[in-house]
Amino acid sequence: MYHYSAVQKTLEIGRVKIGGQPGLTPTVLIGSVFYSKDKLVQDPKKGTVQRSKVEEAIEQLSKISDATGLPSMLDVVGATPDAMKQYISLLSDITEMPLLIDGSGSNEVNLAGLKRASELGIMERVVLNSIVPETDPSILEEMHGLGLKNAVVLAFDSESMASSKKRLRIAEELLNRSLTIGIQNIMIDTGVVDMLTLGIACKALRDTKDKLGFPVGCGAHNAVNTWVGLVPKFGREARDVALAGSSLMPVVLGADFVLYGPIRHAPIVFPSIAMIDTALSGVFLEEGIRPDRQHPRFRIG
Repeated sequence: MYHYSAVQKTLEIGRVKIGGQPGLTPTVLIGSVFYSKDKLVQDPKKGTVQRSKVEEAIEQLSKISDATGLPSMLDVVGATPDAMKQYISLLSDITEMPLLIDGSGSNEVNLAGLKRASELGIMERVVLNSIVPETDPSILEEMHGLGLKNAVVLAFDSESMASSKKRLRIAEELLNRSLTIGIQNIMIDTGVVDMLTLGIACKALRDTKDKLGFPVGCGAHNAVNTWVGLVPKFGREARDVALAGSSLMPVVLGADFVLYGPIRHAPIVFPSIAMIDTALSGVFLEEGIRPDRQHPRFRIG
């Protein structure tokens, strides 16, 4: 269905494979934990959480991941260095999912999380989220010195808001900068702010995947989060439909991963995308190509 100019790279982060040919490699879904106002968090500055409820939430996420055949990663959001260290320690103990360290732009928070991950010996399944145009090369050097091998590059800035071509240019620049330092496993996020930029992000991810070959995706849920008139005009039930729709769009257009927001949305997003992955795999029937037995095609029937 998709024929790309560049050889497509399939990365291994922890036990998760990401990237390659849409329809053959399952889409990786990335859900957020410990974000602002997450009810699992008791003290966002200290990183105090309700462990039993976290374990229950992760267990439910693991079950739906296994049932659909879609790999799961966690975007770990921390407000302070202390909080991030606590979160990484806890999650490393209760799950083997890859962990994205997301200090929301704070180098201090990101470094604290990476240092803790290095101490715990789990750097092979830790991903920095994210490298942006403003990231200082010296910070990247320090992070790589801690053993950082995996990172998301965010191909987005104020000038690329309405331009997929500028996002591709940023992706190339950040990719080259990361590879030069020694960060090898790169996931490219083409940036979503609202509904209009979701369309541009999807065009950008197709062009980026075609030219660079690295795994691409975006935070599609932002299109729903910023839709002010959604609930007032269409009711609360419309949010679930919109969330599923926003997450499906990049997958249909070739995304290798999707950030879908809080993990509580997993029961909505996982079955929907498993259906699309299964449908995309059907395109290869004519060529006699089948995905492996772990693919959603063999799980959801």
